[in-house]
Amino acid sequence: MRGMRALSTVRVMVAVLAALVLAASPSEVTPLTFAEALSLAERTPGPEGAARAAEVRRAESALLSPFVFNPQITVEPGYRRRPDEQGADLRVGVSQAFGLSGQASARDTAVRAEEAALDAEARAALLSRRLAIAEAWLRLWAAEQAATQSLHEVELADSFRQAVEGASQLGASTKLEVAEASAYLAEAKLAGLDAEGLLAERRVELAKLLGRDPTRQLQAHGPLPEVELPPDAAREPWVARASQLPEAMARVLGARVERARAAEVHASRGTWLQVGLAGLREYDGATGGALTLTLTPSLFERGERDRGTLLATAEKLEGEARDVGHRAAAELALSFHEVQHSREVLDTLRGQLLPAAEEAARLRELLFQSGDSTVPEVVLARRALASARIRLGHARAQETWARVKARLLIDALSGVPTP
Repeated sequence: MRGMRALSTVRVMVAVLAALVLAASPSEVTPLTFAEALSLAERTPGPEGAARAAEVRRAESALLSPFVFNPQITVEPGYRRRPDEQGADLRVGVSQAFGLSGQASARDTAVRAEEAALDAEARAALLSRRLAIAEAWLRLWAAEQAATQSLHEVELADSFRQAVEGASQLGASTKLEVAEASAYLAEAKLAGLDAEGLLAERRVELAKLLGRDPTRQLQAHGPLPEVELPPDAAREPWVARASQLPEAMARVLGARVERARAAEVHASRGTWLQVGLAGLREYDGATGGALTLTLTPSLFERGERDRGTLLATAEKLEGEARDVGHRAAAELALSFHEVQHSREVLDTLRGQLLPAAEEAARLRELLFQSGDSTVPEVVLARRALASARIRLGHARAQETWARVKARLLIDALSGVPTP
């Protein structure tokens, strides 16, 4: 008994806190359709930063020089003194090193791999944010439907209590029935406060994903999105291709980057030739020039330590890519299954449970008015009806989410941009 009282107290505290949060929030509501919310994904900090990183990498790559070594300029002033004469010496030289192990081409290959990897990471970040925003919008829509239904239930409960109180004054109802009707109204109000608290959470969740002010009240405006999916027979090939989704490809390309960097390190420690040209003027006025050739063979240090680290990282990323690919295939297959499952749940709720609950509530009220039913029986029927209506809203959102998720994953595989 004490546990039940403590649980009831906690529920009241949570409900009151949610009401206070909503009361402190601005009264203005910002309507947002599903398409509008999805179109804002690429402007949120995460995907925008990933796309910007790819642009910066590409812009800097365009400035690369065909040479991987800078020239060297040498100035050697001096002074010479002999018993019969003295004067200043000057030697000026310039030299340029050339890699003989393909460092320039290895560098360019690594740069192209980095650009491709950053592009894949940007696509993965955008897809992840779109999926999160789509789910958050649909959860907000379901929470709004539940809150509306809860308010309607409070109105019905209040009318029912007034009817029972009126009957009690006429001697047609007992004090127990009045108390039961009042308890039903209180429970409906608590359920409404719970629904308002959940609605506030869903609004903050969507605002956080969109990078919006969390104190602004977002509203899921407009109808649920209509999504077309390929027929059942054409879905298996998409599951087979799921390993090509952006998150898995980002790791595959990341492994290629590490291998390209390892090749660049190996080439940078290879044989290189330095060609120099020097001019000199001696103290007695004599001038001359010299050509210098310096060859540095790759005999001992070949960058094994750095290459080992890079190649180890590549192996790790390739393993992660295979793991992510398997998870992506399972996720897409489960999404297709969820489409069918959620449709069956929705059809059962809409075609069987809700009509039966509505009819049961209607008949219970008629029986109560004729004196053949009790207040608890009417309350039970009405609660079942309210629960069925709320479940229907959640089921509609869940069925739409299953279809939207599958569609977004398919679009990512086919390279079709989502508006």
